[in-house]
Amino acid sequence: MPLYDVLIIGAGPSGLFTAVKAAEKIDCILILEKQPDPGHKLLLTGSSHCNFTNIRPVLEFPRAYGDHGSFLKPALMNFSNLEAIEFFKQNGIEPMVIEENGKVFPKSLKAGDILNTLLALCEKRRVSILFRQKANRARRQPSGLFEVQTISGTYQSRRLVIATGGKSYPGTGSTGDGYSLAQSMGHSLVEPRPGLTPFFIRNFPLADLTGTSFKNLRVTLWRKSKKSKTLSGDLLITRQGLSGPVIHNLARYAVAGDKVTIAFVPFENHETFRNQWMADLDKSGKIKVRTWIRHYPLTLALTRKIMALADVNPDTFVAGLSRKKRLELLEYVSAFPLEIEALGDFNIAMITCGGVALDEINRKTMESRIVKGLYFVGEVMDIDGDSGGYALQAVWSTSALAASAIIRSF
Repeated sequence: MPLYDVLIIGAGPSGLFTAVKAAEKIDCILILEKQPDPGHKLLLTGSSHCNFTNIRPVLEFPRAYGDHGSFLKPALMNFSNLEAIEFFKQNGIEPMVIEENGKVFPKSLKAGDILNTLLALCEKRRVSILFRQKANRARRQPSGLFEVQTISGTYQSRRLVIATGGKSYPGTGSTGDGYSLAQSMGHSLVEPRPGLTPFFIRNFPLADLTGTSFKNLRVTLWRKSKKSKTLSGDLLITRQGLSGPVIHNLARYAVAGDKVTIAFVPFENHETFRNQWMADLDKSGKIKVRTWIRHYPLTLALTRKIMALADVNPDTFVAGLSRKKRLELLEYVSAFPLEIEALGDFNIAMITCGGVALDEINRKTMESRIVKGLYFVGEVMDIDGDSGGYALQAVWSTSALAASAIIRSF
């Protein structure tokens, strides 16, 4: 039975990067991958352009991981976004394309270049990769060695890394295999659910605006009439509901049945805005509604839709609007109400929320607190990043931290 220093389950970005970093000091490393080739999901990242990190200051990164940002702080400080950029520069991926929102891409805009760089480094550093080798069972023997069984063989190692990813895009092979392996060795799970995914809206009234996008809107999530979360960002109207970065980032907090309200106009305080709205209406009585409402940054199509929903004739003079109609228009403009019928499932979700429970993992090493010598990296853990390169940065950071800890452990 072959014995390896490090055995990594999964040849996605987390498995490959862990191997590349560990191979700086360790010679005998094996990756087992169930697919016939590596990195299927990585090739889809950023619409196949691969926004592999974000340029914003690393101290701002923890906020991009919801309630789990503090867990990632040691990893992010150990291997930051700037270090990720420098790593890929040194290995032929330069210069970078940086978008206004901070996303960082390779100049070629090809995810395959990132994957090929990792594979080339694995080959250069003599990392072995075996394909069509699904890990069916993993256990730690009394001797302290790990034993992993696949359909065609059994492998032993001194250290074991689970880098199987989550459950999003199952067609790429990302089907949550690492969860059962973790559970078999005593770990517990936070129920996996789709993340960075759109909202399907019940009786969606804006379907005829499909394809319309908005910059930096404020969207609030409500549950049982209580405000749950408010985020701002770009929004896209789809045929069945809402998409875009602000919706994707809200998805980690949302469930079917929640309400959302959209502020189509900017304001600091809703009560102040309401008072100003009513005051403006009071002094604009001789102006037609269609003319008056142009003072606000609304698209023509949205303006028409709002007036239709409020049953307001755009040629009506402002003085002819009842108080009820004025408040209806206010609601549609500042807190457009919608109900979530469903969230996008794993087939369209970009990432997975949930996974191996973080309180069972040492955040300073990525080593299991339950099984010595077992490590977790990337999306198999209960961590998920906002849209914009944060999820992949968590992959690079946790993988680099685990690799450093593994090197020190020998």
